[in-house]
Amino acid sequence: MKGIFLNRDIKYALFILSLTIGYGLLFVIWEFLDIPCSGFIDFLILVLQWGIITLASFPLFLLLGINRYVFSVSFPVIVLLSGVFAYFRYSLHITLTPMLIDLIAVNDAGFGIGFMNLKLFLFVLIALLYSLFAVYWRFSKIQVNRWELFVVSSLCLLFVFHGVGKLSGSISQRMPASFFYVLKDYMLQRRTQGTRIDFKGDIHCNVDTLTAIVVLGESLRADHLQLNGYRRNTTPLLASDVRICSFPNVYTKEVFTHTSLPVILTRADSIDDKRAQTEQSFISLFKKVGFRTSWLASQEPVNTYSDFMHEADTLIYANEGKNVYMFDKWLDGALLPFYQKELEYSNPRKLIVLHTIGSHWWYNSHFEKEVFSPVLRSKNISSSTQEAIVNSYDNTILYADCFLHQLIEELRDEVAILIYLSDHGESLGENEKYLHAEDNEPLHYPAAFVWYSVKYENLFPQKIEAMKRNAVKHVTTSFMFHSILDASSITSAYLDEEQSIFK
Repeated sequence: MKGIFLNRDIKYALFILSLTIGYGLLFVIWEFLDIPCSGFIDFLILVLQWGIITLASFPLFLLLGINRYVFSVSFPVIVLLSGVFAYFRYSLHITLTPMLIDLIAVNDAGFGIGFMNLKLFLFVLIALLYSLFAVYWRFSKIQVNRWELFVVSSLCLLFVFHGVGKLSGSISQRMPASFFYVLKDYMLQRRTQGTRIDFKGDIHCNVDTLTAIVVLGESLRADHLQLNGYRRNTTPLLASDVRICSFPNVYTKEVFTHTSLPVILTRADSIDDKRAQTEQSFISLFKKVGFRTSWLASQEPVNTYSDFMHEADTLIYANEGKNVYMFDKWLDGALLPFYQKELEYSNPRKLIVLHTIGSHWWYNSHFEKEVFSPVLRSKNISSSTQEAIVNSYDNTILYADCFLHQLIEELRDEVAILIYLSDHGESLGENEKYLHAEDNEPLHYPAAFVWYSVKYENLFPQKIEAMKRNAVKHVTTSFMFHSILDASSITSAYLDEEQSIFK
């Protein structure tokens, strides 16, 4: 009798294992097909990653399958959702992100009708047949004896897969774990809104007409700008514009987006860095004096700065289905139509914040033309040459040069000021480090520059003169809060003129 029970339990474990492998081959695989690899070793690494991500769902299915009634409801729901998002990944090159949930939430039921087609029907049909087969087999062929053992084993394996650093991050962004983690991130971002300290007191704006633009860059280091004397022509359009003033000596203590942006957007500085977690951003001050405010995002939100995004009157996601585990094109040019539309509004005072994807890894996703070559052919740093890494990185800057030039062209006839500041720099092999996963000296020096229109200079000649004098000074990224207020002629007790580059 003991042997019969044991055989039943083994049969159940093998049943769940086979379902897991089938799930990986039918659905998880679509999240790996566009990952660039070069050579047999890269391919093996990719297969290993797929295997790990696939096996990460084994303890979840093992736990859900212990009770056949729970399994008959939960497994089909997971598989049907996976079928839908596998189609989106294959056909539209998008995946589940908090941005996508936000987009779905603000649209009515008719929003999804345009996605209905035969291919989507086939993906859903396969998912339905697969889940129904699994439920039938679980009811008719499988029995579980040692359910306590499977509960403990499932929970332990879930802890291992979902609690190990980088492994957990990769798993949480892919099906089926993403259905939980992305929704969790979305709810966390929504729940924290409105908890920050509001600005009080007298706040005034001394200009009737102004367009203020803040461009938040990504991973762009100052020493790779032609503007700052870099050996390559990475910014030919910006370098030819006499109304651009670069700031090559900006320093950031924070070297990750989720910690650097709150410092840039708030009054946080070396004296009181807690303001990054407790106070609102300069966007709220602009709103209080009648500016139309908008946040145009090319990046996915993170709970450390999502509050600031929602301070704006308008929040628009231009790449709502993208995340860092995708390797197809993800371009900041998608922001341009929304940017142009915001400029068309009749409000004479506007603040537009653009959060770009810039020079984030995987570099090849963020440029169109291979001007500097050869470029990267593999997502694995160890499989890439130093030349290819730098070439691909510099190509992202060339693309940013074109993108930023287009932003500026829309402003030339306006009273307008544009401040660009990257969140941090990037490691390109210095001290044998790459990207921004580890602290390194190049990460602390982000690119920054200011552009101003003729009409703006005529209105504020003293501010422009002061800015040019300050261009060579060593400043920290906390200059942004005070400088954008000063540049926009907004006065309040929260403005520290000593930290403004326009004084």
